Amino acid sequence: MLFIMPEASRIDDLDRFFELSVDMVGIAGFDGYFKRIGRAWERTLGFSREELMATPFLDFIHPEDREPTVTASAKLLSGDFTATFVNRYRCRDGSYLWIEWNSAIYPDAELVYFVARNITERRRAEEALVAAESRYRAAIDGSLDGFCVLRRTVGEPGETVDFVFTEANLLVSQVTSRPREEIIGRRLVDVFPTVRESGLFDKYERVFRTRERLLQETESVLPGGESLWLQYQIVPLDDGVAVTVRDITASKRLEAELREALQRRESDAEELQRKNRQLAEENAERERAEALLRQQQETMLAMSTPIIQAWEGVLVLPVIGAVDTARAAQIMERLLPEIVRTQARFAILDLTGVSAVDAATVSHLLAVVRAASLLGSRCLVSGISPAIARTMTEIGGAEGAFLTFGLLQNALRHALSRCSA
Repeated sequence: MLFIMPEASRIDDLDRFFELSVDMVGIAGFDGYFKRIGRAWERTLGFSREELMATPFLDFIHPEDREPTVTASAKLLSGDFTATFVNRYRCRDGSYLWIEWNSAIYPDAELVYFVARNITERRRAEEALVAAESRYRAAIDGSLDGFCVLRRTVGEPGETVDFVFTEANLLVSQVTSRPREEIIGRRLVDVFPTVRESGLFDKYERVFRTRERLLQETESVLPGGESLWLQYQIVPLDDGVAVTVRDITASKRLEAELREALQRRESDAEELQRKNRQLAEENAERERAEALLRQQQETMLAMSTPIIQAWEGVLVLPVIGAVDTARAAQIMERLLPEIVRTQARFAILDLTGVSAVDAATVSHLLAVVRAASLLGSRCLVSGISPAIARTMTEIGGAEGAFLTFGLLQNALRHALSRCSA
């Protein structure tokens, strides 16, 4: 039985449809004007329905989207019953919203029925997703590390059969000499045939099962004998793992060089300490030798310039060898303190051991005599040989400066007699 709704009821239902529809429904004519539109147009765009219907609908379309819209409309007029397209539509505040259209044409009535929907938020989300994808792609392709995402494939018992590439960056493509398109979707063993023998496959599976990320360094020996160090970081995902591979060969070489340098430095430091100890020992030995030498020199000096207190108030200084400036200074340094210490009235210089004197020797002796006289002691000179007497006579100036005796006994006798008087 066919039930036919009265005409008035159909109109009332159509009115309710246009008033309550969430989407922007409407009817447009071939003349470019809206014939009827729902209230959702006012809520979405801000224009009243009267304003929208009084203006050609192309005037609301963004200038960049008008040509594609006209093209879509032409397809409808050329015989396509329906058409779906997207364009930007102007709002009352001057902004634009992205509108998705689904249209159907009725040529006999020269009308176009359509449903339009505001997809601005979806469009923004899609653009944000595209931008994020672009940034993500730029980031992973610009990385100096190899990066890939592997999806786990499971067999009947629930065991891991293989891993399939779902992502790979540019470095992985370069290492495998394959474009990314040939890597994505392929099995791990097809791209890296030795992955099971190397133990990496088991590591991927263990990380997925334990949900614990793994950071590990491995060393491989290249055919030329050179070592290649790789650092693997494996992170568990819901359906597989993400893998980052970094070539750390250069840093490992640097670490090795640094260790060798530290070892050399420690060795050099130990050698330096050894040499310092040796130098300290040598310095100590030299100081001991110098002290012994000074002691020997003092002993020799005392032996070469002995001072004998023959009697109270009488000092005897035997002089042996040559008398030069240095020797005269030694005699003076030894004699004068003894004269002061012993309060000697006479100081006898015995020259028996001196084979010859020259003018300089006489000058030195005169200096000793004068210094002794200033301290209140009179100098007597004994043991003068004919050669010494001749030299004193030749230079002159020594007569009367001191008493001379041929023998030491005579000088002692003279001094003792004066001290006893």
